This record gives sequence, C-alpha cells and structure tokens, in this order.
Amino acid sequence: MPEGAYPEDTKGVTAETIKIGVISDKAGPVKLPTVGIEESTEAFVAFCNSLGGINGRTLELTTYDSMIGAHAEATKKACNDDIFALVGSGSVLETGAQQMVDCKLVEVGAYSASAAKSLSDRVYTPVPGPANQYGTGPCEYLAEKHPEAVKKAAILYGDIPAASNRAKLIIQACEEVGFEYTYDKVTPIITNDFGPFVSEMESEGVEYVSAISAVSETTKLLLSMSDQGFEPEVIDLGQQYYDPELAAATGAEGALVLTNTAPFEEVDDVPALQVYLKWLEEVAPDVEPTSLGVQAFSAGLLFAEAAASLGNDLTRENLLKALSEIHEWDGGGLHYPTDPGANDASGCFLYLRVQGGEFVREFPDEGFECDPDSVKTYEGDFGEGAKEQG
Repeated sequence: MPEGAYPEDTKGVTAETIKIGVISDKAGPVKLPTVGIEESTEAFVAFCNSLGGINGRTLELTTYDSMIGAHAEATKKACNDDIFALVGSGSVLETGAQQMVDCKLVEVGAYSASAAKSLSDRVYTPVPGPANQYGTGPCEYLAEKHPEAVKKAAILYGDIPAASNRAKLIIQACEEVGFEYTYDKVTPIITNDFGPFVSEMESEGVEYVSAISAVSETTKLLLSMSDQGFEPEVIDLGQQYYDPELAAATGAEGALVLTNTAPFEEVDDVPALQVYLKWLEEVAPDVEPTSLGVQAFSAGLLFAEAAASLGNDLTRENLLKALSEIHEWDGGGLHYPTDPGANDASGCFLYLRVQGGEFVREFPDEGFECDPDSVKTYEGDFGEGAKEQG
C-alpha cells in the first residue's frame, strides 16, 4: 500500500480493503442476458486479490439481485451499504439510475441498457453504448452484401424502453446507409405465439429480420419462422445472441450474430480471454461464459486501473476523474478498442455466423473491422441520462 494517509471518510474504503458491489438480474421468467455478470465480477475480484488487490487493499464484493423489476430496490440497498463503487453491473431495467446518481455512487458497469445509465454523469463502461450514438459499420457491411434484402427489412423488439429506444436508434442510423424498414413491430416481453408476426412479415415480402429481445424469445421466433417455411435472406442479431442456446435453436442456421468481445472459439489466441475463463471456472464452474460476462470482467479491470492510479487519494470524485482520463481500452484484448473516458461508441464490429450449431467467424477474417468515422450522434427521443441534481 502507498505511504501516507488515506481519506478515512471515504465510504467503503479502509486501510486494508475496498468494498464494491455488483447489481444484476439473477432471476426472472425468461433467460436473461445478464446471467453470469455477477459471477464474472466475482472472477475479477478473485483474480485481482490473487495479485495483491489494489495498492495492497483487498477487494470485498457485495452482490445485489435486481430481479428484472427490482433495480431501484437493489440500488437503494447499494446506496445504503458501506460500498465504494458499483463494478461490473448490468440489468435489463435500470430504474434506479437516478437514485444511484443522487446517492453519489460511482458505477463502472458491464454495460448500460438505458439512456439513464448510458448518458449518466457517474457511469462508465468498458464498451460504451450511449443511447444517442451508433456505429453504422454493420449496416454498411450488410447493405453492400445484401443491397436488395435491406430494403425489405423487419425489426422486432420487446416491449421495454431499452429495447424500443435501441430500435429507434438502429432504424434511424441504418436507414441513412440504405436500409428500408417495411416492418417495425413491438412484441410482448413473453410471447407464446410468433406465428402472426411471421405471417405478417411474409405478406410484406420481408428479406431481412432483426430482433431485440431475450434469447429465449428470439429462439421461439426462429422456430416459428422455420415451421412456416419463412426464409429471409438475412437474419441479423445483436451481441446478446452470442449464446449456445441461439446456435442450437431450430431455424438459427445461417443467422449472423454481432460480438464486440473476442470470440470464445479463438481463446487459444487471446491470453486475456484465457485469464477470464480460468477465474470464472475457479469461482463458478457451472456458469457458462458470456460476452456480457467478459464485459463485466473488463469493467473490473477498468475500475482497478483507475483506482490504482489514485494511490491513497481514493475518493469517489477522484475515481470519476481518473475514469474520465482513460481513452484507450480493450481489457487487454478482451474486446475491441474503446474510449470509455469520453463515453463514445466504437466504430468496430465483428460478425459471427451460426453454422452447424456453432458460431464461426464471418467478417472480418481476423480481429475487428474498425472505422471511427462510422460513429455518429443522432438527435431523437432516446431518453435522458441520470444527472447530478442542483
């Protein structure tokens, strides 16, 4: 530990420890993309402590279950507990975003699903996804490869603000590079019968299908498409679908899936990914690794780098300043390069394709395809960020 006094009034910090918390959805009626985030943060804590902690201080982790609809309650608990910061967090409904800012917590999250979090004064993530920015690289790639299909595009999204706002942003961004959305539909959070939606897409002549929902819901959509013999030219799915359940689903063959993290299939070539998998296996051997889990681990590393730079001047406001000054980050190779300090979206992407029940690299041939100029800021009602009051 560095010599000198430390701020003894800093919540969650002692001479020997730093107490942090993680909020994530642990339970719910459908399989959630946040499953594994908590365990990935535990893996980071174990890894960090194995190296001596942060400037000699051991990390202690408190976990909170936001249970989809209980994010505000989980945040209230975190605000009242003796913790320094939230690290690795990620929930589907981020209803406690303003509450977290009001109690002056700092969050280095795995990801942010809402405008309230992604544009917040006190939230940083290793892979920023601000609600008003989008990198059009994937849209440009598909418009070039499938110029006619993207003019008959469909997008379906779950009936929650994070999904609908994301859909609005994607539609606006991709239409500027040649997409035409002829089918734009909100679906219930849990849908037992996608048949009517599939029939409507068929009647509209849809050739490109995208979805923003839980994996378990989209697998039902793909099954219904298969049952009805509906075979659009392109099925284009986001990062949350990089999941073995999706790859094994009936109707998923040939689907494209984005990832911003290094593919698990290439672990032999990515030492940082080997570290994540080793420590996840150490603390939670029954938990499958996920790309959002990788982001949670990277969030821990980002927190550690910022906190370590402060020595004994470990206060929340100093942590925010240190985070704001980190402008080059890839978690040691866990994901594409980002600028967390500026909270800017990345112009990088990587497409995988479902083939024979597995994920295989589609584009580019190696690494990530990156074009900083593809990132644009859009005007629209995507929601407001949680801000300091007064």
